[in-house]
Amino acid sequence: MRGILYTTPEAPVARAVAGVCLALIGLSVAILLLPGCNAPPRQVGTLAVALEAMPTQLDPRLATDAHSSRIASLLFASLLRRDAGGRAVAWLASSWQADDQLTWRFSLRSDFVFHDRRPVTADDVVASYRALMDPVLGSPRKAMLASVQSIEKTGPYEVVFKLSQPDAAFLEAASFAVLPSDLAAERHLSSEQLIGAGPYRLLEVRHGDRVLLEAHGDYADGYPPIERIEFRVIPDETMRALELQHGSVDLVQNALDPDTVSWLKKNAGHLEIRRSPSNSFQYLGLNLDHPALADKRVRRALAMAIDRQAIVDYLLAGRARVASGLLPPQHWAHHDGGPAIVYAPDQAGRLLDRAGYPRRGPDGTRLTLDYKTTTQQLRRRLAEAIAAQLSALGVKLKLSSWEWGTFYSDIKKGNFDSYSLAWVGILDPDILRNVFHSGMTPPLGANRGRFADRRVDRLTDKALLTETVQQRARLYARVQKRLAALLPVIPLWWPENVVVTSRRLKGFTPHPSGDLLGLASAELLEKPPPVDTSPEGRAARDPLR
Repeated sequence: MRGILYTTPEAPVARAVAGVCLALIGLSVAILLLPGCNAPPRQVGTLAVALEAMPTQLDPRLATDAHSSRIASLLFASLLRRDAGGRAVAWLASSWQADDQLTWRFSLRSDFVFHDRRPVTADDVVASYRALMDPVLGSPRKAMLASVQSIEKTGPYEVVFKLSQPDAAFLEAASFAVLPSDLAAERHLSSEQLIGAGPYRLLEVRHGDRVLLEAHGDYADGYPPIERIEFRVIPDETMRALELQHGSVDLVQNALDPDTVSWLKKNAGHLEIRRSPSNSFQYLGLNLDHPALADKRVRRALAMAIDRQAIVDYLLAGRARVASGLLPPQHWAHHDGGPAIVYAPDQAGRLLDRAGYPRRGPDGTRLTLDYKTTTQQLRRRLAEAIAAQLSALGVKLKLSSWEWGTFYSDIKKGNFDSYSLAWVGILDPDILRNVFHSGMTPPLGANRGRFADRRVDRLTDKALLTETVQQRARLYARVQKRLAALLPVIPLWWPENVVVTSRRLKGFTPHPSGDLLGLASAELLEKPPPVDTSPEGRAARDPLR
């Protein structure tokens, strides 16, 4: 075993593992003492999904966090959507074509209606996109529509986008939600006003703890078998596990630590545990306006002092792969070139010496940085492990944990030295431009660390003008090599999808992006089917064995 994490029994990984054990003991006691878990009663036709935090914004024009986006995928329809392989498939559109490099034509289906039963027409599509392009609204999606010169209807069910220049990532923008034309023109929409054409309509939002959806009876792709979906905010991980164990929650996605999942595997036969690759990326974000973090030698030293493999092995129970960059290995544009990050704390110390940050004072501190994370238990333990490893280097991290809304707001504002977050749902490699182009600082894009590099700007801009996948892949390979050399963020790992569901839920296949649209075609049985206790049955329902 390597690294500071294992030098003493008091090291954070040891403390984190001990904390997990205590939590599991507490979980067992709680189950014995609270057999009913005090869960609110719910109808047989209501699927309960547990979330760690409340969505920050359900208006799809403004939402950027994962919880909001996943709920929005059930409420709102778009011209196109992405399948599990990342391919564009029709949704509101019946067909689409590029008349030339600057003209995209979409024909709409005539059977889609909004939740108030008004038909979805070209007017609604035009109004929705013009709203996103309006600087007054301030939509974070505006930057992805920078190449759109105009959008016009050419018939009741046909729209044409005219581009100012070729845009190889344009179809990614065709996945934006469409609202009724009168609502799209409004600058502010309350949750009570939100109307879409997706498989579910918004029935109730109780700020702080619940979002309730109801099946859209006139949904064009068929009436959803599950009548209602209740998203319940349960910040405490032990309580999420308790409610899963007692059947008052039916689905938890990527919101349980590995030890809790293992405990559920042994103690809750009515649950299914599914584990699969995701297209997510966990990273350590850095504010490059900070004088020390602006130096690439400091960033490289921090990266080399974090034993990412040890954290993956022991805190994540191997349910992730150490990352080299933003695009996961299964992505068609993934490239592993560029300087690799090796765990070499001694070499990291020499880098900090050369950068002008020698050890000082009686405790040998070189540098002190703030580190922000959420109140989620696993995130705090990961922060403690990273802080301990960097402490051995002489870099002191001042940890602070915040509820999700405050944390995410600070990150978007640049109010941090360092933090950790994950990009989820990575599809088009143009995300590299959105995250690292100097013109994409918030609110225009997601360059939250204020990174600026002319070569990355030029390459990501050029990649939008190319005509073939092969040309784009070559350009994005150069971008990834450059980012690997400069490390504007520190890659941590590519996590797996770990989804725990009740066996009452049938027909739901987890999406690599975490998207929940598959719930619209799933069904919820009144009782779980009998458990197949054969070795084959156990292996089929539990890939973690």
